[in-house]
Amino acid sequence: MEQNAKPAKKWLVPALLVVVILLLAVVLVVVLTRGREPADIPDNGTPKIAYAEGVTAVEDPDALQKAVNEMYAKAAEGTVALEYKNDAFSTDGTNFSCYIANSVDNKYDMYLQIFADQELTDQLLLTGLVRPGSAFDNITLEHALDPGTHRVYVAYTQVEEDLETIHAQVFVTMDFHVTE
Repeated sequence: MEQNAKPAKKWLVPALLVVVILLLAVVLVVVLTRGREPADIPDNGTPKIAYAEGVTAVEDPDALQKAVNEMYAKAAEGTVALEYKNDAFSTDGTNFSCYIANSVDNKYDMYLQIFADQELTDQLLLTGLVRPGSAFDNITLEHALDPGTHRVYVAYTQVEEDLETIHAQVFVTMDFHVTE
C-alpha cells in the first residue's frame, strides 16, 4: 500500500504549482485591465479618439500666444541659435565651400573651431570672432583632408562683451566632402 501512496504525492506538488500559476495569471489580468474602458470602435472598425479631460478653454488667444512667446524667450536665454548647412565641399581638401553662420538671433559674437576627430585633438580651423548675422561661405583648413567624406566636429563658442569670457558653447557635426 505504501508504494501506491508515493506516486500520488509526486503528482500533488506539480498540480498545486499549476493551480497557483493559473490563479496568479487571473489576478494579473484583472489588475492590468481594471479601470480600462474598451475603445469606442464604430461600425467600420476604426477606433475613435476621445476628447481629453481636464482642459480649459482659451479665453484670450493673444494672451496664449504671448505666454508661448515668453516661454520661448526664456528658453532661448543662454542658448546658441545655430545656422549652418550640414555639407561642405572641396576639390583640394583644404578650401571648402560651406555655410556656417552666427545667426542673427544670437546676441553674442562667437568664434568657430572645427576638429577632425571626436576627441577634439585634430584642429582643422580656428576662426576669429564672427558677429551675429555674419557667415562663412568658404573656409581654408589648417591642413588638408584626404579624398572622401569626413565627419567633422564644429564648436560654436559665444563670448561675453569682454571678449574673454565664454558665454555658451555648442558642438555640431558636419560632413566635409573632398572630391578629386
